[in-house]
Amino acid sequence: MTVVPLDQVRLNKQMRFERNLLRELILEEVHQDVEVSFRFWFHSYYVYDTAIREEALEQAMEAFLLGAEASILKCNGQSEGAIREQYSEELSSMAEDFYDYLDYWQEATSRHGWFHIRAKDTCSAFFYRWWELGLKKGERRKRLRLD
Repeated sequence: MTVVPLDQVRLNKQMRFERNLLRELILEEVHQDVEVSFRFWFHSYYVYDTAIREEALEQAMEAFLLGAEASILKCNGQSEGAIREQYSEELSSMAEDFYDYLDYWQEATSRHGWFHIRAKDTCSAFFYRWWELGLKKGERRKRLRLD
């Protein structure tokens, strides 16, 4: 009989949970949301297509998985407001980092018309939207005992 470290078991369980959740994520939905949220800010489709779209897709998946992780707390009885407050710093950090990434590409293309406040709000709304969807999907999976 072999002994498996508890950390390895937890990591495998988490990976299985995330893999199953990502199967429920509809990529076309994410692509449409990215298009609506960020295409407007870039005049060059080449920059948007090569640099922005894929990074935004990855960030949406991260926020989605973070929300799914938070769903465990909701299933344990915490209110959504308390959970949101607990994760707000991490979500704000993710939004700020992504905003900096967008700002870099906006400066690199030397286009004017970059509205900093609206862009920051767009990034925050984007991350909270995907975090909430992950929270709901994760809660659903936990309640149905799919994982």
